[in-house]
Amino acid sequence: MPPPSKNQAKGRKLGLSNGCDENLAPTDSGLVPDNTAPPKPRPAPRTLKAQIVEKDIIIVQLETRVADLEHEVLRLQNAHQEASRLSQTLTERNRNLSLTNISLNSLKRKAETSLTDELTKRHKRIKRLERERSSTKEVTSASISDLEEALEQKSACITQLERDLVSTHTHILSRDSAITVLKADLRHKQALITAGRKRLSASQKQVQRAQSSLRKVRTDYKQLRTWNPTEGGQYHSAARKLARDLIHAGCAAGKVASAVQSCAEAFGIRIRRRFMSRRTVSRAIDEGGKYGEIQLGREILNAEGFVESSDGTTHQGITVESTHIILRVPSYAPGVDDSDKSTWKHRIRFVNVAPALDHTAQRQFDGTLATATRIADTYTRSPLATQEQRIMDSDDYYRKKMGEHKDHAADGKKEFNISAEHKTDIVIRDLGRAVLDDADIETGRILLTILDITDEDLQKAAKLSAPQLTALPPAERAKISQHVLELKMGEEKFESLTSAQKSNCCTHVFGGCCCHKDLNVVEYGYKAVQGIYKTHGLPSPILLANKANSATITLGADDPTNAAVRQAMDASSAGAIKLLQLLGALLRHKDGERGYQQKTAIFMRERKLELYEIDEPRQFPDVSNTRYGCYTYAAAEVVCFHGLIDELVTEVVDSKTKSGQQNHVESNIIKGLNCPATMTENAALALYGVCVSWPYMAMVRGTKDDPVNLLSLTDLHRKLPVFCTHIASNPHILLDSSTPMDQLTIDGEPFLDEFLVDTIRALASELPNLHIAISAMFSGAAEGWIRFTPEFHVGGTFDCLTPEQRDILFIPSTNDANEGMLGSFRVHMRYHPNSTAHSFSNQTRTERNNTEAFIKKICDAAVEKFVMREVRKDGASGARAKFRKAWTALQREKAEKGLKRRRKSATKKKQLAFKLATTNLELDISQINSMTSPLLKDQLQVYRDVLKDPILVKILWKDMKTAAERKKLVLEAREREIARRFAAHFELTGQL
Repeated sequence: MPPPSKNQAKGRKLGLSNGCDENLAPTDSGLVPDNTAPPKPRPAPRTLKAQIVEKDIIIVQLETRVADLEHEVLRLQNAHQEASRLSQTLTERNRNLSLTNISLNSLKRKAETSLTDELTKRHKRIKRLERERSSTKEVTSASISDLEEALEQKSACITQLERDLVSTHTHILSRDSAITVLKADLRHKQALITAGRKRLSASQKQVQRAQSSLRKVRTDYKQLRTWNPTEGGQYHSAARKLARDLIHAGCAAGKVASAVQSCAEAFGIRIRRRFMSRRTVSRAIDEGGKYGEIQLGREILNAEGFVESSDGTTHQGITVESTHIILRVPSYAPGVDDSDKSTWKHRIRFVNVAPALDHTAQRQFDGTLATATRIADTYTRSPLATQEQRIMDSDDYYRKKMGEHKDHAADGKKEFNISAEHKTDIVIRDLGRAVLDDADIETGRILLTILDITDEDLQKAAKLSAPQLTALPPAERAKISQHVLELKMGEEKFESLTSAQKSNCCTHVFGGCCCHKDLNVVEYGYKAVQGIYKTHGLPSPILLANKANSATITLGADDPTNAAVRQAMDASSAGAIKLLQLLGALLRHKDGERGYQQKTAIFMRERKLELYEIDEPRQFPDVSNTRYGCYTYAAAEVVCFHGLIDELVTEVVDSKTKSGQQNHVESNIIKGLNCPATMTENAALALYGVCVSWPYMAMVRGTKDDPVNLLSLTDLHRKLPVFCTHIASNPHILLDSSTPMDQLTIDGEPFLDEFLVDTIRALASELPNLHIAISAMFSGAAEGWIRFTPEFHVGGTFDCLTPEQRDILFIPSTNDANEGMLGSFRVHMRYHPNSTAHSFSNQTRTERNNTEAFIKKICDAAVEKFVMREVRKDGASGARAKFRKAWTALQREKAEKGLKRRRKSATKKKQLAFKLATTNLELDISQINSMTSPLLKDQLQVYRDVLKDPILVKILWKDMKTAAERKKLVLEAREREIARRFAAHFELTGQL
């Protein structure tokens, strides 16, 4: 170990002096202890352990101090080394400076020597130059004299030259002025020449362009003057589109060629050959429809999901079904990137109008399935699918279908359930196929599942009987077995999914038409109004029986117990709806040739303008055709202008030249208008219309380009029952002008017909029990709104939808698309009686679905050839003949079943009549209590089928199974029968 340096020794010395033991005297201090100081008291003796601990602490402190000092020493050593390096650097610089100084001194000596030599040379040169100057001065003096003489001569010459110069300058200035003028003239002429050359060049170019344009115009004129609608022996796409456009404009198929020829003559064009015949035009229309099917298949595949809407009616005894779908589609506009889905919008696409054998739920489902199969097959076989490398099957239609939009009918709800089950079946089979395609699935599990498949499973899946299943070929049976295997494997996978996953993959919601909701709610409200007479014991409206029943009732007035009279009274009706139906038949009959028709419109317009300054050309509401809201509008018309209607009927009756008497309809209308109870019902109907029905229809109905989504109307439909209940509880607020509008109308806006409300308020004193009728109307409406809006209830169908599903789903608020399409089909068939639903669908599909833009942007020549071939195949398929045969067979089958049913019913009636003839009506309570169930049934049959008890007629036999129920009903019927007999006896004799 090297000896410690001076600094280390000094540090150790300081450390020992600071941290040493008090009892140890310093060894190197050299100080003599002071003996004079008083002795310190000796500390108490410490233990060895404490001393060791204290020594350890001191050692640690010393070690720490030593480490710090060693660090300081290292730092100082580093600083010393740095100083040594700096010293060496300075020494080297000093040496370099010394050498530089020596070299500079040497250079200085050399410079001084050189300067001395140069200075000597300069002095010598100066002396030589002075000698030369003195000699030159003498020579110069003589020369100066000669030069002065020459100078005088030159001065005189210069003076003369200056005079000449001035004259010359003057002459030059005049010349410059002339040159300037000439230059300006030259520039002007050059500009004229340049402009002339430019005009000449432009004229030459114009002549060249004019000649070129003339040649082009002559060429174009020759081409346009002669138009050839064919190419390669067939009509080209432009000619086919022209034919479709003319049909869309209203031209008949047989007149298209004549219209094209007339237009060509007017434009100075010659058609090279004859234009399309009626048959070819029909094919062009069908080709547009075929393009539309390809378009629908492509749009369905590209869509994330869609909603299907449908409706049906009968036309000339044949059921007709209309179908639309609502999905997000591209615009097909030029310059728009259709692959960018942000440019897509929800649009209603027309699918078809097709005849059906009947309107049952299963038949509706089969029709939709057939349509889906046709669309999928057409698209898959088209060149467009080949180009896009995609295929479509009928199951894709249901995979993408996320909901249905229909009327509130039982068959529609049933078809919706069948469709939902079919979609679930498809989802389960898809899961089963995915499981079978999974490489990790155990083969043994698949074999066990196959062994579990029974003939009953195959019969259920294929909907076949045992003999039919046995007769199937092996390939068909294997296909059914594969189907059942996929179902079984898929069911296991489906059951393992969560409820949310099941809901997402099986999304299938129902949305009801808002117009039909309102229509049904009005019916519910009016039924409640009809019930107030029995509930509150109020006088009923006057009976408005037809002519035959009225005669029967009049003839049997002396015997009200007569069965014929009772039947006539039961078959007759009364009230506001009956009156409005009679008014519709008289003032605006759907036949067009019956009733007053234009007489009403002319008379009412003139009288309204004269009496009330109301100028409205509208006719009486079309209750004859049951339009949406027609009864509430008709009720408002009757309440406001019942006096004018009475005056109109009286005037028409007075103008009759033969009888001059009212016919039965006219007399019923006059009676109804003068019946206070009937007018009260009309007022209640009209108030519901102006407060709820009319503003509701305005809120839910959008436009063609901006329809309303049913999903956005949840708050409105939840508000309706609350609003109607509030009015039912406070009917007086409708007649109080101080009530705020937000309590009077569903939208909080002013009344759509202020005149109606003011009229009812003025007539309120003449309308008996108006508050009760209003309360009943709105109470029944509240019940109807609750019944017909289940999808909007809290926790209902719409509340369970995810935001993603809401973004995809678009359910139209009304079913106007299908309602209007069926009406358009009726009008089309009226003016084209030889047309078919298939041709109408093809034409409408092209017009409504933006198909021409799709053809122009997406389809090519290969697709055009495919469409032409497919249309010819469809024309030769014999689909109409097949439908006629199927419809005839179905009608024959229905006739046979009806005949059997009638025969069976006739037999039962004979047996029942014999049984009733031998059954006596028992009124003794003790005898009734002792009867058995069969005897009680006999008594019920007498009350129900002979005496027509109003309560028992409405009860089904399945609700009267037990003896206790039958006994209770017989006792209640007995009381009603006794009361009826006492009432009839009192009417005849006036005594009880």
